[in-house]
Parts: sequence; structure tokens; C-alpha cells
Amino acid sequence: MERAEARLCYSAHTAMKLGRRNGKEEKLKQFARRIQEMARKDEERRRQADAIQAIRLRAAAELHALCAQFVESVNQLLEKPMLELSPPDWADAYYRDSAPNVFQLAMAGRIVHLEFRAPETLISTERFRTPYVLEGAVRAFNQEMLDLAVVPERLLFCCLEGEKPRWVWFDPRTQRTAPLDEEHLIALFERLL
Repeated sequence: MERAEARLCYSAHTAMKLGRRNGKEEKLKQFARRIQEMARKDEERRRQADAIQAIRLRAAAELHALCAQFVESVNQLLEKPMLELSPPDWADAYYRDSAPNVFQLAMAGRIVHLEFRAPETLISTERFRTPYVLEGAVRAFNQEMLDLAVVPERLLFCCLEGEKPRWVWFDPRTQRTAPLDEEHLIALFERLL
């Protein structure tokens, strides 16, 4: 009888040890799974951030190309080139995520100023209903307007169409929205003449 009791006690003691060991191993496995899931999510966030950064770079280059094409088209029609773009050329290395990026079209004291930067989040809808990856403003002014402290401003957003960037302007007063294109640049300069 003592042997049977001893075996029973030994079996219960062994089962308790194994139960603790199995519980500890299960916790370790669960912890390892959580670490792997966290690493997977971190990698996904990095991939998304890299993809948005690539879109931002492409959008900045496309906006500069639009301005450069506009300057070239206008200057070809003039006897003497009068419209200038600053900076005259663009490279990805010029882009700054946390500071303003500025393109300026100037002609005899008349300026169209385009400024943009990245929002605080990768993709935002805080200031515009369509998701955007860059935000800023378009201002058109001349000396007379500066003297009067009147510089009209329209908001500028680089929205996403799938993974393709699309620049739009938005006038908060009138609630009008339209693509930023050569036609809009012409309209801005016409107000300054």
C-alpha cells in the first residue's frame, strides 16, 4: 500500500512539474508569436512609409516638371524670356519632409509661390476630405498686393489616386477644388497683370 501511495504521490508531483513546464513553454511560445507579429507589423509600417516617401518624391518632381513646362511654354512665345522658375531644376535630394519645399514662378515683380510639406501622418484627411500625402498653399501676388497686405491663398494638396499622386488646389472660402495645372497657373498670373 505504501508503494502504491508513493507511486501516486510521485505521479501527482511529476504531473504538477510537467504542467508548470507545459504552462511555461506555452507562455514562451505565445510571447515568441507576439514578437513575430510585432516584427511583421513594424516591417509593414516601414514598407508603407517607404512607399509614401516614393510617392512624395515623385509628386514633388511632377509639380516641378509642371512649373518648368509652363515656364518654357510661356517663354517660347515671348520675344525675350521673362518668366523664371526657382529652383530652376529639381532632384529628389532637394526634397525636405519636415520643412517647406518652395517653387516660385516670377515675372517682373509678379509671383506665384507654391509651398508644400509632408503632413504629420503618412496619409492625412485633416485639412481636406480626400486622403493626401503632401499639403501646402499656392499664393499669387505682386508689389501692390504686398503693400496692401493682401496675399490670396489657396490650399494645395497632393492626393492619392491609387498610388498615383495628383495635385489639387482648394479654396476654403468658396469650397472650390480643381487640379493644379497650366490652366490654373495662367489664371493666377492673369490676376496679377
